[in-house]
Formats: sequence, structure tokens, C-alpha cells
Amino acid sequence: MSRMHQLLQAGRQCCGVAAALLLAACSQAPAPQPDSFTINGTVSLPDGYTAGLCVHTDTAYSVSLCEDVEIAGGHFVMNGKVDKPCQGTLMTNNLKLVEQNGWPVDSIRWTYSEVFVTNGDLTFTLTDTNVPEPKGLLTGTQVQADYNEWLVAAIADTTAGAATAVWPFIDAHPQSVISLWLANQLTDRAYNLTAEQVEHLKATITDCPADTARYRQFLQKIEQAAKTVKGAPVTDLELTDVSGKPCHLTQVLGDLRAAQPGKYVLLDFWASWCGICIHSMPDIAALAGRFASQFCVVGISIDTKDDAWRAAMEKHPEPWPQYCTTKQGYQDLFTKYQVGNGVPYYLLVSPEGQVLMSPAGPADVQEFLESLPSKK
Repeated sequence: MSRMHQLLQAGRQCCGVAAALLLAACSQAPAPQPDSFTINGTVSLPDGYTAGLCVHTDTAYSVSLCEDVEIAGGHFVMNGKVDKPCQGTLMTNNLKLVEQNGWPVDSIRWTYSEVFVTNGDLTFTLTDTNVPEPKGLLTGTQVQADYNEWLVAAIADTTAGAATAVWPFIDAHPQSVISLWLANQLTDRAYNLTAEQVEHLKATITDCPADTARYRQFLQKIEQAAKTVKGAPVTDLELTDVSGKPCHLTQVLGDLRAAQPGKYVLLDFWASWCGICIHSMPDIAALAGRFASQFCVVGISIDTKDDAWRAAMEKHPEPWPQYCTTKQGYQDLFTKYQVGNGVPYYLLVSPEGQVLMSPAGPADVQEFLESLPSKK
């Protein structure tokens, strides 16, 4: 065999090996993910009803993806796209029929079904519309299957009077989009978790191939959550007092502990535009009076307009010191506290300066104070 022939033969063998390797790699590559969704709906509703879909995002409470989709012959088809799996609501209503026929307002009918939308081919079914609150079922992807399982677990948990289903669900589905979604909710609003709970989430959820963007968000949130666990000191915030003088939250608490040693402190984060905040203040004031020897309050407004803050204090005067977040302090509520503008928000601080809990409202504070040994 000539030297040239040997080289050609070797070249053919190399090409054959390369082709085989390429073919194997292609056969193992994941299938491309759909970039849009189609929802085929079957509903037990008359012609003239319409369907719509809205989803919740990180930057807005809800965004409408589909509106006024006609229902005919008990069917509808929705088309759209999401950048990542999104929790939302699929709705049906008869508003057009009511308007066209001049029916009274009490003829309006709505249905609301909780869904978790992903791109792909999805199926929606709503059959029993005679029950007080009919619920439809969306199927077609693993994300939606996990979400449907979670809804069943959450309903059972609520019925049992507890709120613990989230932890066993995450443990059983460590790479699920739904587990990641639940974990990100758990890390919202600082000082709601113990150090052990934060570490458990971090060790359990180590990846989420179906939602890499949400997983990156989780890594950021869990890192910050580790700094604001129950029992940790209060994270500092920039504030101004009523005279406009700049100060810091840790400084305010330090001065208060020196002036009133041994007292528990409630940090009441509020805003002039928050009706629930204003409504709760008399209840907090009653607790401050009832437990005056053990308990005191500090008000912290997150108003961004000084005039609005001062007008609210004048209209709703309360017997405790008031402060307002600076621009930086307000921003830190989004990052360090992971609260955003979600007031009312409360922190109960021990006489030693550790955060004991983030109460849901005055009732939780009352329960805690009533559990303390009374001072004679």
C-alpha cells in the first residue's frame, strides 16, 4: 500500500470516528424548549363567555397575557409566551353577555383558576360550574403537574389549621420550579426564618434546570436571608428624625435600650398611604399602654414625600418616637430586608437587641406579650 493510500485510509477512519461522535452528541442533546404556549380549553360554559389569563411577575402584581378569548361550543384556544414559568390566574366571565342582553349586575359570573404557566402545549378543563367556587385544571407540563400537587397539599394543610406543607413539598421536589417559587416567598420579609431553616433551603435546592433565572434570584435571596434570621441583630437602616436630623436604626435602638432597659421594642414600619398600617396603630397603642413596663414602640415611615409623612403623623398622632427612611434606607428595605414597600411590617426586638420575630400584626404582638412573666 502506498504512503498516499495509507494517509487517505487513516483520514477516512478519523472522519468516521468524528461523525460517530457528532451523531452521539446530537442524539444526547436536549430537545429545544418551546418559546410560546398554547392552551386548549374545554369548559362547561355557554357560548358568549370569554376567557382571560394574567400572571404575576417580579415587577408587577399581575400582567394580562390574554384577554377576551371567545368561548364557543365549550372550547377556547389561548396563545402567548412567558419568559419563565409564571404563577397566575385563568379566568372566565360572561361580561359581554350581560352587556349585550342588558342583564342585571347580579347576573355577572366569574370563575378563577390558579395556574402556573410555562411555554408548551397545555390543556385546561373546567367541568363543574355548579359548585360555589368552580376551579379549572391546567395540565401539560411538569411544572404545572407540580403546581397542581402543591395546591392539593396547601388546601389540605389549610383545612388542618396548619401552614407546614411547604417544607415537605420542597424536600420531595428539590429541583422543581414550584419549590423554588415557594422558597423565594419564604425568604421575603426578613426575620421570618431561623438560621436552620435558611441552611435547609440552601442545602436542599441546589439547582433548577427548568428555571435558571429564578434559581439565580434564589441564590441572591438566600444569601441575604442568612443575615436576617430570627435571633440576629437588627440590620441597620438610614433614617431621619422628625427634626430632619439623619440617624441610624441601630443608634435609635441603642439609645432606647439605654433609656428604657429591659423593654421589648416593636418596630412599626408604615406609610401614609397604607390603610392597614393606620388602622392597626390604635391596637398597638393599646398594647403599649397595657404593657408599658415591658414594651415600647418605634415608628418608621417609608414615605418618600416628607409632607405626606408629616401630614399623616399630625392626623394620626401616636405616643412613640417617629422616624422616616432616607432614600438609601428605603432602598435597603428591598435588598437587605427583602420587604420592598410591603408595609405594614413589624419587627419585635428583645431587650438585648436580637430580633425575635416578624409579627403579622398586633394580635401576634399581644400573644407574645401575654406570654411574658408579668412584672409586679
